[in-house]
Order: sequence, then structure tokens, then C-alpha cells
Amino acid sequence: MNTQTEQEKLTKEQQLDLLDQYFVSTGEALEILQISKQSFYSLVNRKKFNRIKKGGAVLFFREEIVERQMDQASLRRKYRPFDYE
Repeated sequence: MNTQTEQEKLTKEQQLDLLDQYFVSTGEALEILQISKQSFYSLVNRKKFNRIKKGGAVLFFREEIVERQMDQASLRRKYRPFDYE
């Protein structure tokens, strides 16, 4: 069994900070991307985002969501040009 010293152990607050730093929930992803649930789940089903499941929790990599957010404007112009006329 691998034991850690007290100094090496992360507090619960530090663990939650790490979790927030690297992962987002579905609701957070929807807020970041500003898209509907239906659109988001379509992206998930098309494997645009990796889904992490642990028990009843489903999380997504923050990095993938933020990358998509940055690409979103160009994608909208490409696939919905009539919105920009």
C-alpha cells in the first residue's frame, strides 16, 4: 500500500480546485458554449468531447470545451453563413 505523508496529501479543497481546473459538468459546458442541451448531446454522441463517468457523475475535459468555444465563431460562420449576411 502506498502511503503519503501528511504534507503530500491534498486537502479536500485542493482536490476540488484540481477537479474544477481540469473538468466541467454538463451544465458548465452548456454555459461556456452557449448552446442547447440537444446540440451539446449531439456533439457528445459524435465523439467531439470525451465523457468521463464515475458513478452517477458525468464530467468533460475543460480543455476540450474551451477549444470548441474558441472554434465556435468560425464554425458558425462556415455552417450558418446566412446568420452573418
